Amino acid sequence: MRRTFWVVVAVSVAGGVGAGAGEKRLPDGPVPSVPVLADRADPAVEKLVADLGSEDYRTREKAGRDLTALGEKALPAMRTALLSTDNPEIQRRLSVLVRKMDNDRLVAPKRVTMALKDKTVKEALDEITKQTGYKIDFSGGGGEARQDFTFDGTPFWVAVDKVATAAGCVVFADYDDETVRVYNQDAVNPYVAYAGPFRFLATNINSNKSVQLSGVSRRGGGNGRSDYMNLNFQIQSEPKNPMLGVTQAEVISAVDDLGASLVPPRDPNNRSYYENRGMRGHNTYGNLNLSRGGGRDATTIKSLKGRIGIILLAGTSPEITIPDPLKVKTKTYVGRTVQIEYGGLTADANNKGHYQLELTIKKLGNEDPNRPDYNWSNNIWNKFEVLDADGNRYQTHGPNNFNNNGNAVTVTIPYHNNDRRTGRQIKLGPPAKFVVNEWHSVTHEVTFEFKDIPLP
Repeated sequence: MRRTFWVVVAVSVAGGVGAGAGEKRLPDGPVPSVPVLADRADPAVEKLVADLGSEDYRTREKAGRDLTALGEKALPAMRTALLSTDNPEIQRRLSVLVRKMDNDRLVAPKRVTMALKDKTVKEALDEITKQTGYKIDFSGGGGEARQDFTFDGTPFWVAVDKVATAAGCVVFADYDDETVRVYNQDAVNPYVAYAGPFRFLATNINSNKSVQLSGVSRRGGGNGRSDYMNLNFQIQSEPKNPMLGVTQAEVISAVDDLGASLVPPRDPNNRSYYENRGMRGHNTYGNLNLSRGGGRDATTIKSLKGRIGIILLAGTSPEITIPDPLKVKTKTYVGRTVQIEYGGLTADANNKGHYQLELTIKKLGNEDPNRPDYNWSNNIWNKFEVLDADGNRYQTHGPNNFNNNGNAVTVTIPYHNNDRRTGRQIKLGPPAKFVVNEWHSVTHEVTFEFKDIPLP
């Protein structure tokens, strides 16, 4: 599978922003998609799908453009039509449209277009929310001052940063949920880069000097001195793009303000690779190793280009679903990859809206007791969901009891209706189903560039 590349430039948010280049190509193979089908007919989409098979070429082309304009909300009905139609032309056109829209859902940023005059920061953020569907929590100064905000197809993160800067605020994503927060803080984030639906934030750079004191060559040829540096950065994804992990970041090029290279020597034996498929979130971290090989009079990294693979949650599919989980006790369920011994979901008599789940889950297929998969077992509980009748999720902070041998896990997990951040109760109905999900991932390779980073 080919990978998608972006090139991006980091700039000072206070001084202006620039969007990176768009995606270059689609992967060769099908992009995994959220396997959701429409549960009811959508007459508007059905009419456009039918027009894809029209004898008139212009009608077919217009239907394709109109379906694309509808975006993600049309995807479930389009997938349903793709499975049900026997018209070859509709199948061909729908296949192309669904594949491209799925890919754009994962790797293209949502964009903002608006021309607001004499509006508050809150009104600007509300308009961004309206256009993207993302929840933005604004709490900061400058909220009542009226300003002009103009964006023309601007990527989401770029637009949010510009509005936040206008309010003297910063974007905060450390809660790792689907809410983007704009807070008033006595701080700025000068080194930010953008790549599709991702925001790269340089957090710190540190150095380590060393002098070789043994095994020094008799012939000389060097003083055995080295100066290694490490640049750490944060990656934030748009709310539509949960991340499962990243690959090891690598330096493409790095030059200081005196023209000396900062690229470390390549070690052919270093095949380090980081990946965390157990947790889903919108905030993760990476780092780049650098080497100060030239003079030590340089003060900045003029340009640093890096590359990292971002592992995205492309979709989920329910592997095991238990309706009315409060009524089921001690029952075995077998899915495609797991088997569960369901103990039950019990209401907490002392806390309304609180429940406790007990079960044992076992990994199926290719089990080797001598090679336990602790990455799977340590994080399998993240794939559990307790939902009310409207599909709203109960909250959990993780298991209370956790018995784990790598291939099977026995857990007790509390679920509740409290908001993690505020502690307030979320309005939820009684648990209507328990779901064990299967996750589908895809890795996209992203190229990013920071400029004018101070050297330690």
